[in-house]
Amino acid sequence: MKPTRLNELIDRTQTVKGRWTFGRNNELQYRTEGPAKEIKLKGSLIAAEPDALVFTYTETQSGDVTVKRTGKLSGSWKLDNKNRIQFEVERQDGRNDRLILQGGWTVNDSHQIVFTYTGQELVFDGYWDIAEGNRLTYYLGGDTEKAVRFRGAFQTKSIVARAGAIRYQVGVEAAGKQRLKTIALFGKWIVSRDFGLAFEVEYAGGRRKSIAFGGDYRLAKDTEIAVKLKSRAGKPLGVELILTKELFAGKGSAFVRVLKQVEESRVEAGVGFSW
Repeated sequence: MKPTRLNELIDRTQTVKGRWTFGRNNELQYRTEGPAKEIKLKGSLIAAEPDALVFTYTETQSGDVTVKRTGKLSGSWKLDNKNRIQFEVERQDGRNDRLILQGGWTVNDSHQIVFTYTGQELVFDGYWDIAEGNRLTYYLGGDTEKAVRFRGAFQTKSIVARAGAIRYQVGVEAAGKQRLKTIALFGKWIVSRDFGLAFEVEYAGGRRKSIAFGGDYRLAKDTEIAVKLKSRAGKPLGVELILTKELFAGKGSAFVRVLKQVEESRVEAGVGFSW
């Protein structure tokens, strides 16, 4: 029995048409079409690739010998409108089988998305960014063509840069209940002399990736600079970043002087800054 990418099974050279579904405890099933809806395959999820779902299943051979096999379904990972993880399998007629993972997902210490079910974990490797429509986005396997995008907002309207964290709040349905989930990314803010701004996050294996921002800078008080964050496309994100002198590695005074020159119309002459 051989799974294929076009929603068919080949069973002893016979093509069996049907649908891919999830049963109880996220057990992968292949059910035949028609009134009988016979289950032709049962499998267990073992891995998530950027464009595939990997599973194991048991096959009975001649002499009633059973062996474990590994199969792979081609398709795409997405989020539904309740921020639940789903996998879409391409059907031969152009439609998709949508398989929704039932249960909760988290973000681990390596900033990977992890789906947990019946004592097992399905790890989605990738990195975070803020992309289309200013939405928090997770690029699977580092491929910008394969991504899951979250509907939500920053947890607070003000971020203190020295805390080294971004928290994003999304609404998620799990076990039939709606609740708010906080995605916390930990890293460090990097500010360049020409006002470039990035948040650097460390991933598994020490790999680092930065989320780039734009922003409108203003002097908040003698020890702080406030930045109204924007996406790389220049769209306001509705959150303000507070920078303190500790972030500038002893170069805070120079940064303030440059900022005063650029925005001197917004700063009163003669105000002193002790950076």
